[in-house]
Amino acid sequence: MTPISVAVVGGGAAGLAAAVGAARAGAHVSICERMPGLGRKLLATGGGRCNLLNERLESSAFTPEGRDLVRAVFDRFGKDAIRSLLEGLGLALTSEADRIFPATQQAASVLKAFEIELRRLAVDIRTTWDVRRLGWKEGRFVLEARGGGVLCAERVVLAGGGKSYPAFGADGNAYGLAGAFGHGLVEPVPSAVPVVVKDRLCHLLQGQKIRGRAASFVGGRQVEEAEGEILFTAYGLSGTAVLDVSESLSRALNRERCGPAELALDLLPRFSREDLTAELGRRRALGWKDRELTTGLLPEKFGAAVESWVGSAPGAEGLAGKMKDLRFKVAGTRGWNEAEFTSGGIPVGEVDPGRLESRLRTGLFLAGEILDVQGRRGGFNLSWAWASGWLAGRGGMP
Repeated sequence: MTPISVAVVGGGAAGLAAAVGAARAGAHVSICERMPGLGRKLLATGGGRCNLLNERLESSAFTPEGRDLVRAVFDRFGKDAIRSLLEGLGLALTSEADRIFPATQQAASVLKAFEIELRRLAVDIRTTWDVRRLGWKEGRFVLEARGGGVLCAERVVLAGGGKSYPAFGADGNAYGLAGAFGHGLVEPVPSAVPVVVKDRLCHLLQGQKIRGRAASFVGGRQVEEAEGEILFTAYGLSGTAVLDVSESLSRALNRERCGPAELALDLLPRFSREDLTAELGRRRALGWKDRELTTGLLPEKFGAAVESWVGSAPGAEGLAGKMKDLRFKVAGTRGWNEAEFTSGGIPVGEVDPGRLESRLRTGLFLAGEILDVQGRRGGFNLSWAWASGWLAGRGGMP
């Protein structure tokens, strides 16, 4: 068995940061990655552009369960440190509406920069090395791979990700590796994921995109709200606004099995209800037909929808109310292949804040999406991966 200082399980964003951080501190590092190459999910982030960071990086952008841990980590390795790490790898950065991207607009540039640094630091990279068992023997960790490979390490960083996009290597296996040392698990559910709605309107408007506002409701209480793109599909609803409020719906339906869960759409957020009522009333007074009332306000496909609403929402005020608060009962979400993030994972209380070392096994560190930490879209989750990976790789030291 080959003894090393630090074994990093997972070659995604958190694993890359962990390996670079550990190696720069003088450790002999091995990355164990189950896929044929490193950073497969990283290459797909931001539509291939790779939203690396956010100018407004703060713990409030993350779900409540993880905020204390996120704050402790960012206090030690925050926005400026992450930027310094990335620029130090040779990456020129550019900012768009607070979202920071590589100047090349290519995720491949980010992965290549890390690979060059890993080569310079002589990090041992083991691809198609799928860790199926993690144990402790004679004062060292023992990693066993599918197919018979064995590796010993003084420290281990579990950065194997969650369950989103399994085609890129995230299969949830890392949860079991942590579980071997007694770690619990908050049931993982898909997040930033399209929702399933059984409504004929979605079929009628299939393929139609608009900019609007979405709000999630669970048990009649509003939980999240976001503005952005709304996409009508054959199975339901997608688009950035829907993805941004899907986490609460997914938790309610897939983990807590409670409800009812609803999605409310404001199709015309630039209008107040009163102003929209007045405009629709003006058009009716001029003799406009029902299916023409949204001409110039919404795409023409909506004409048929408006015509069908007249009976249940009579008058200009009723139609305006429908367009400003269009409700859909959510039947479920799409699966892991369409989810950008994982909600759930190893409970944050089971790691030391700021150090990310397991409270149950000295020398075991956890980083990235394996923990029950989830941020908003916009570079927050990659920021968490960089910061948590770096600290975990360095044994909790900045």
